Amino acid sequence: MSERRGTTKNFLEKLIADYNRNLQKRPVLTKAVTSASIAALGDIISQALFPSPHTKHRFWWRSTFAYATFGFLFNGPLIHHFYIWLDKLVPAGKKPGTGIKRVLFDRLILAPPYLLLFFYVVAILEGLGSDVAIQKIRDTFWTALKMNWRIWTVFQYINVNYVPLQYRVLVTNMVSLIWTVYIAAKRRHDA
Repeated sequence: MSERRGTTKNFLEKLIADYNRNLQKRPVLTKAVTSASIAALGDIISQALFPSPHTKHRFWWRSTFAYATFGFLFNGPLIHHFYIWLDKLVPAGKKPGTGIKRVLFDRLILAPPYLLLFFYVVAILEGLGSDVAIQKIRDTFWTALKMNWRIWTVFQYINVNYVPLQYRVLVTNMVSLIWTVYIAAKRRHDA
């Protein structure tokens, strides 16, 4: 039993060391790959838990591809650069209100357009077309944005104020796994 635990510990240590090495060498690519993997996993879990009647409850690989592509092309790189910009715009410090300002920028400046981009791009990548993408935005955006503000605000306060810059996208992706399951299920339900 302890040999297995040692093997698992060595595997995790190696995985963390490899991640940190890649994060130093290719931070944007590393965050893009991580974002794509977690977004795809979130969609897979969502399809398993909430199968769509529109696909006759069959697995829809194109949806998983759409989520992974969005994660790779948009989420990883965009969030990486946003956090760098945020640290320059509102440097962490002891000034009163700094933490609140940082989270307000995230919640009010990034979240709404990011969610619009997400809904539109994923629908296009799923092959649904622009008209359907716009209708999906009309049907789900406001509800999803309010839920985003409810779920993510406390988490993002901690993330943008206490997590080291190089790990913020990874931590966001870990919480985003649950969010992706929710948002994917919501999109399917409202379809």
